[in-house]
Amino acid sequence: MSQELSQEEIQKRMQLMKDNCIFCKIIKKEIPAQIIFEDDICLAILDINPATKGHILLMPKEHYMMMPMVPDQVLGHLTVMSKYLTDLIKTTFDDSKDVTVFIANGAAAGQQSQHFMSHLIPRYENDNINFDIKGEKLNEQELKNLAEKFQAKLVEMNSQQPQ
Repeated sequence: MSQELSQEEIQKRMQLMKDNCIFCKIIKKEIPAQIIFEDDICLAILDINPATKGHILLMPKEHYMMMPMVPDQVLGHLTVMSKYLTDLIKTTFDDSKDVTVFIANGAAAGQQSQHFMSHLIPRYENDNINFDIKGEKLNEQELKNLAEKFQAKLVEMNSQQPQ
């Protein structure tokens, strides 16, 4: 039998998750990290298990598990900071040609931590990092059906927004 959790129980569980979050501990300076940038909203640190040299993790200081939970204003700030940190990476490393900005949103997408963050990964010639995300090609009818499904859901979601 499934039992709905009370708001109080949800809040307790969220606080427990936050209290045990390694990135929240880094933000509170309880765990050391190589900080690249910090302001009131976000923190950028070097990844201790980098995909490539100079791999930066950019995260909000407040604990949010996934992108849909991040307030628009915070997400906008993170996007602007991603732009500046990408420029920083490209000007710091002469041999870095490009930067992959990567967000894993949920376990199935590869999210390994319950703290939302973006990865800024410097790309180098022959770095052997593979982001080949091409799957099976869809035909025109499959694309049309999928677009209609998204459009119908978008209309439904917009009709549920408070006016």
